[in-house]
Amino acid sequence: MYRKKIVLFALGALVLHSGRGQEVQRFSLVEAQNHAIENNAERLNALLDVQIADKKVWETTALGLPQIEMSANYQHQFSIPEISFGPYLDFNALPSGVPITREDILNAYKPSPPMKIGLADNTTINITATQLVFSGPYIVGLQASKAYKKMSENALQKADRDIRSNVAQTYYTVLLLNETVAILDSSVSNLKRTVDDTKAMAKVGFVDDVVADQLNVSLTMIENSATETKRQYQSAQNLLKFQMGMEISKEIALSDNLETLMVSVSPGTFSDIKSNLESNIDLQIVANQVELSTLQLKLEKSNFLPNLAAFATYQRYLEEPALNFQPTTMAGLSLSIPLFSSGMRRAKMQQAKLSLEKSQNTYEQVKQGLEMELANALAQYTTAWEKYSGEKENKELANKVYQNYRVKFSKGMASQQDVIQANDKHLQAVGNYMAAVVELFNAKLKVDKIIGN
Repeated sequence: MYRKKIVLFALGALVLHSGRGQEVQRFSLVEAQNHAIENNAERLNALLDVQIADKKVWETTALGLPQIEMSANYQHQFSIPEISFGPYLDFNALPSGVPITREDILNAYKPSPPMKIGLADNTTINITATQLVFSGPYIVGLQASKAYKKMSENALQKADRDIRSNVAQTYYTVLLLNETVAILDSSVSNLKRTVDDTKAMAKVGFVDDVVADQLNVSLTMIENSATETKRQYQSAQNLLKFQMGMEISKEIALSDNLETLMVSVSPGTFSDIKSNLESNIDLQIVANQVELSTLQLKLEKSNFLPNLAAFATYQRYLEEPALNFQPTTMAGLSLSIPLFSSGMRRAKMQQAKLSLEKSQNTYEQVKQGLEMELANALAQYTTAWEKYSGEKENKELANKVYQNYRVKFSKGMASQQDVIQANDKHLQAVGNYMAAVVELFNAKLKVDKIIGN
């Protein structure tokens, strides 16, 4: 029975291969949590998501700022159009020094040579600047990008909370297992002395050999429990290093102890709990969804508004043709007005409105659920504290009884069966106490997660 109690709190520990390191690093609970925050891969990815969201905000913002593009276009014309302006009067062909007749004038008219419009090979350089003057979707999109960034920040905060909580649970487990190992080692040492004394008494005929054998069986069982608990302790240490983002081969030691940490889970730590749960990160994430749904509705409404943009263009040929009627500079405004979409825009707006209602319903449901969880968690914590207080007293009393029986046995005032039973009850009380400590720590962590502590 006592063996089941002792290993109850170690369930769920991850079994990883461990190695030996030359340097031992010591961590308090807070230091272990901070180390995990800085090195945990999941948290690092969440931080990158925040940075990506920050760049997304600027990407959206830049859409409404001036945009300048430059393009170059090379073209080759296989057939160049020609234009002719008709015959012209060649004054040099008129006779001089004699009267000019009508026939002389007609003979002086010559056909104009054809003029090519354009060049066979040419390159056009075009520079265009645009500026968004008014766009409803752009305004809403800018707000949505900021909301998206806020959601990424909340996801990072949630990752931090979960990492700290997981590290704390494993840290507590390592301390509990370490204390259990110390208790079992002490019990083994005490029982070994009792076995040795009993064997000496059996040699001189004061007790039967069966007594020594029974004590030796009990000693073997406790030694096996101690060995198993040491393996669980090493596995829990490996899990802690994994959560902290450390190499399994490195050696660590915990600088905090259970007595110090028990202060942090006393009932006085809940004196500042408020009825509202606005600081709960899960509720904040749902609130982000409501905000995004609201912006989606605004976006669909903004599609009914016109869009206005300004532009300016400069164009130039590297080689100017003889005739070029295309302007080199031009500026203007572009107005787009949505007129008719066969009800498509209205249907999208109605869908967004319904989605917003769903998000609001989800928010209220999550909030009510958290209020219920908080009430239950506080009740579980109260029960766990009362159980812990009782089991602590039982452990101390069982240890006192066991030590008394050991003294009495050494003086011949108690039987070996009394010693074995007292030892079993002591170890059972230790297992019950450790299980109560785990339950208390978990109850405290659950309350802290709900209230956003």
